[in-house]
Amino acid sequence: MGEAYQVIARRYRPKQFSELVGQEHIVRTLTNAIDSGRIGHAYLFVGPRGTGKTTVARIFAKALNAKGGPNSNPPDDELSREIMNGACMDVVEIDGASNRSIEEIRRLREDCQYVPSRCSYKIYIIDEVHSLTSEAFNALLKTLEEPPKHVKFIFATTEAHKVLGTITSRCQRFEFRPIPENLIAAHLARISELEGIEAEPAALAAIARLANGGMRDAQSILDQMISFCGKKISVSDVIGVYGLASDSQLNSLIDSMARGDFSAVIRAVGELSDGGCDLYRALCDIQTRLREALIESLKSGSRDFGGRELSSEQIMRMLDALQGAEKGLKNGLSERANFEVALLKAVEQSRARAINTLIKELEKLSASPAESQKKNSPSA
Repeated sequence: MGEAYQVIARRYRPKQFSELVGQEHIVRTLTNAIDSGRIGHAYLFVGPRGTGKTTVARIFAKALNAKGGPNSNPPDDELSREIMNGACMDVVEIDGASNRSIEEIRRLREDCQYVPSRCSYKIYIIDEVHSLTSEAFNALLKTLEEPPKHVKFIFATTEAHKVLGTITSRCQRFEFRPIPENLIAAHLARISELEGIEAEPAALAAIARLANGGMRDAQSILDQMISFCGKKISVSDVIGVYGLASDSQLNSLIDSMARGDFSAVIRAVGELSDGGCDLYRALCDIQTRLREALIESLKSGSRDFGGRELSSEQIMRMLDALQGAEKGLKNGLSERANFEVALLKAVEQSRARAINTLIKELEKLSASPAESQKKNSPSA
């Protein structure tokens, strides 16, 4: 049998801090801490899935246990490879969702007392730490208060609000941000080149859009597209497989909304639905584009949409209506009908006059006669 295939997300997993994409603020802080010797005993990594929390935890563990002492650029030796592959006995990875009980944490506390066998530090990486029970958190707290000198904790979570404040307060907290689409697309382009894949830039941009800021998801989607398309990947392939609306469809639909053309909006929704488009994804993409338009409009006060100007205030009201429709679109009986209603409501909202604007205009009108009399009075 041939060698088992290893997915792209694993083959191109970063092995050094310098290889990480989109988390420069975390890389800078951790490398400075290692180089200066200011290493804490507990860290909390917070952020969306697929943004590098576990990968950074492993690289950090490798750096702390480098031969000759902590090193922010550790050598690629046998011990380092074992740590990165999850095979080192002194770097223990625990899935908090599966090992959430107090008994598991008690065993961890007992194990903490033993010095590491090969490494400088015994490191515990607990993923999805928010899944631990209250009793388990309290048991863990006792160890965090007075940890052995040879022990370091790295916690990772996608839901920081579920972690007890008493735990959070004893950790150095790091916020992992969603990775920008342009950085994801550029990284996928490098991988494609190394893999001998011809991928259209628009196709990689579409994959990056699908990934929602997660590099791991982006790499998994690229892997699937290679399986589907072979050595050439076009944007139409990505759109077809994942039910995306094309850039031209989205821009045309938004222009119709800006013009208040209800018939054109309904026709566009019909085309998307008949083409198998994921309407919830389309709603999210429309919001993304409107948010970008809003930011542009703040400089001049308005933004042009295919010949129709919308003020910043109008774009904000449109966005507000669309955000309020997200839940209904997911849970409603008819996705197409709910999508249509959401867009039409957004159009109506954009055309309505804000009450505070009307009040200000009425105040100006009511004040005008008095001001005119004052100016025309003999004493003036």
